[in-house]
Amino acid sequence: MFQRPAQREGAVSQAEVSDARFRRFLKDLLEYEHQQAYEDALNAFLDLYSAWLKMHEPWLKIRLVMLAFELNRLNPAFECSLSFAE
Repeated sequence: MFQRPAQREGAVSQAEVSDARFRRFLKDLLEYEHQQAYEDALNAFLDLYSAWLKMHEPWLKIRLVMLAFELNRLNPAFECSLSFAE
């Protein structure tokens, strides 16, 4: 009379489904944030490179190299061969 309803073996509870959906959401969010960080760094790199081509300021070189390392950290496929012929 006072027994739990029988669950099928291998049945997934609603809480487990909610947890799985939340974990998937967090994974997707982290991937989105990572991609957004890469795109923001790439845009900054391109803007800075354009500024360096116009001004040839030494501090811009340093910042460009730092951004190139950051881009490579965010996406190991990123390659850049900077040539600072002045």
